[in-house]
Amino acid sequence: MAAPALTASEHQTLSVGEGADLTPAEAALLARVAQQRRGFCSLGHRSLRLAQYVGLVNLGGRVLEVLPKIGEDADPAQGRGTLLRMLRLAYDLPAFEQGGVGHGLRQCELLDVFVLAYLRALLQLVRAGLLRRYRTREDDLGVVRGRMLLQRQAAVHAMRVDRLACRFDELTLDNPWNQVLKAALLAVRPWARGLESGRLWLEMAAALDEVSVRHDALALQATLASDRQVHHYAAALQWAGWILRLLSPDLRAGASQAPELLFDMNRLFEAAVATRLRGRAFAAGWHLSAQDGGFSLATLESEPDRPFFRLRPDLVLREGTQVLAVADTKWSRLEMDRVGRLVPGDAHVYQLNAYASVYPCEEVALIYPWHRGLEGAHPTAFRLPGAGARQPLLRVVCIDVGSDDLPLRAVAASSRLARLATGGA
Repeated sequence: MAAPALTASEHQTLSVGEGADLTPAEAALLARVAQQRRGFCSLGHRSLRLAQYVGLVNLGGRVLEVLPKIGEDADPAQGRGTLLRMLRLAYDLPAFEQGGVGHGLRQCELLDVFVLAYLRALLQLVRAGLLRRYRTREDDLGVVRGRMLLQRQAAVHAMRVDRLACRFDELTLDNPWNQVLKAALLAVRPWARGLESGRLWLEMAAALDEVSVRHDALALQATLASDRQVHHYAAALQWAGWILRLLSPDLRAGASQAPELLFDMNRLFEAAVATRLRGRAFAAGWHLSAQDGGFSLATLESEPDRPFFRLRPDLVLREGTQVLAVADTKWSRLEMDRVGRLVPGDAHVYQLNAYASVYPCEEVALIYPWHRGLEGAHPTAFRLPGAGARQPLLRVVCIDVGSDDLPLRAVAASSRLARLATGGA
């Protein structure tokens, strides 16, 4: 049976050495991961400090589980819940939609949750009917099927009438989509712990029995083209790709790839917030775009039509062509002063001031994760320097990632984002 996971939080420092958190070999492997994921970790004297990436790294005999940390609370169950909640929203995964991210999922190790989610997604495909595709085969049959291969018939079977060389098309489960799924299924076998996972694994293995084994499944998945016939495969293939990256990476000759399944919490938080607010914006008659690139900070003096320093805010809220609000998400710890005002970082404010100077809107916002250290905080807004008659407000907004609905906290009711979060126009 696989060894238990080593659980850590983002930005945590782990000791390195015999009998420490990590062995020297495991630390060396994590250093390789840092070459692939810049900013994942940094090495110190007999120590390794993690950064903003969360997820899983395969250490060989065990798995490193890195969880999000909100404020000073490093509770593993809460961290798992936060990560699963972000993944559900950012990647539109149906595995956690029924009842949200429940207590049972939060108590399981992250890899166990991922394995079970993959097996459940595969079960849905099997129940709906796995994809079958035609494949051309040649075989010696007792009756004619398709076309006879006359040259082979004459050379091998001569005048035998009981063996007929044929080429024919066969409808089969053995196609690239199912081959990727089977490769992931075989990869999770040692990690399918628990009664439900073990039972589902045996059922899925039987369902995919006629599918051949591919050892290049990760590369194969990248070549698969989506169409209407395989649209329902999306969730299972997403999980399969993640499983293969972690447990069965495609280690081609000369590659120094380390097996990992990591997510940048800055990007994950941004994607989850965008998904959470986009549906409400549509209901209110507004449009929310992510990573908007419509404006630049300056133009070249000698060429006024040539833009420089393109701006790309995380979120832009529009009504038709009118810009209502611009916002950036920041996965970082927010502080408040002694009177309860929220105090964002200087660099964050400078960035939003640049947006406010260019985007024609009355409101910009910085969005941070809420934590218990902000209890009692007041809605906070700053008046930015004006651009002509316009003097936009910079609002500091918090989102409670501990709740499946991602409610907003400490935000003025008059804010467009507050009205957006409650579904009102």
